[in-house]
Amino acid sequence: MMTMTGLACTPTPAPEQEPAPGADTAVAPAASTGFDEIRPEPSRLTAGLTLPADYEAEVIARGLRGPTQMIIGPDQRLWLAQIAGAENASRGQVIAVSLETGEQQVLLEGLAKPTGLAVLAGALWIAAGRDLLRAPLNATGEPGPLETILTDLPSNGRSEGTLTINPAGHLLFETSGRRSGSRAGAGSAQLWELDPADPTRPRSIATGLKNAYAHAFDRAGRLWLTDVHDDRVNADEAPPDELNLWVEGADFGWPACFGDQQPALNFDGTAAGCAATRAPVALFPPHSTPTSVAVSPWEENTLLIALWGPAEPSIVRVSLTPAGDNAIGEVEPFAGGLQNPQHLLPLADGSLLASDFSAGVIYRIKRVAAAD
Repeated sequence: MMTMTGLACTPTPAPEQEPAPGADTAVAPAASTGFDEIRPEPSRLTAGLTLPADYEAEVIARGLRGPTQMIIGPDQRLWLAQIAGAENASRGQVIAVSLETGEQQVLLEGLAKPTGLAVLAGALWIAAGRDLLRAPLNATGEPGPLETILTDLPSNGRSEGTLTINPAGHLLFETSGRRSGSRAGAGSAQLWELDPADPTRPRSIATGLKNAYAHAFDRAGRLWLTDVHDDRVNADEAPPDELNLWVEGADFGWPACFGDQQPALNFDGTAAGCAATRAPVALFPPHSTPTSVAVSPWEENTLLIALWGPAEPSIVRVSLTPAGDNAIGEVEPFAGGLQNPQHLLPLADGSLLASDFSAGVIYRIKRVAAAD
């Protein structure tokens, strides 16, 4: 086994452990909470969703078993990972779903808690438990035998989240934060960039992230991250979850800092130290668990965030205002009526796919002409 920057690679997979991440038990720009009024108005109820009056939704797939990340595959079908059984039963799958008929085909199975998918450099990459896997695509575009690229990734015992491809054609993944114990490791609580031509030597591009489950690039090439926090801080306070804007080498503060750069005194946080960390763009209530961030297909400078729950499962809209090299986000409701919204995927036709982990359903959301 070879260790590089706190990560290890080996030619054999090592299955491991909740699709919902988490678990280890002040300076401008200020982040906006904006959540006291977050209750989607049921002005239009379509396919089980509550949506604003100028949107509608349809179900395009049913009967899924814990769907996680979705991508458009090389065959133009929807490819998605799903847990497909008990969390730690290693029955996870990658399946292809027809966007026209909803027909499903299993592409890979026997995976340990797959939560991330990406197609890059002629291969399908999968974040599964504490492993990063790769399956070369054959001549017909289907994944072949799996190989393990990185294993025993630092983890807090939950999943490592989604995968994202950056404009340079490199893969982004996270290693969730743990302060001590066998799962900690030197590479814990970081965001990594991996060159597929040299995949065993990823480089760290951000630190201080408890669980940067979701990431997305906007049209301007800016990278947005969610972060899931669940360590009790100070006098048994539950910290909020975050939306962040990445810059090279950013320290987002975990575990010493939480929320809007507030010190966690029980983790040796100080006001001066937290003032030097990267400020969040927006805050979500404790236990919101943001599992997806997507650029709105309909509005400029707007993101959509899937809040898995258990607190207030919903999809929210975040309007962005620049603030130097950062931004301030205003949070407002967008969609309700979901059990556990998991992943959001904008499509080229201007619609948005939204999956519900517990309901096993994928919705296609479209904007329609507002009623007179």
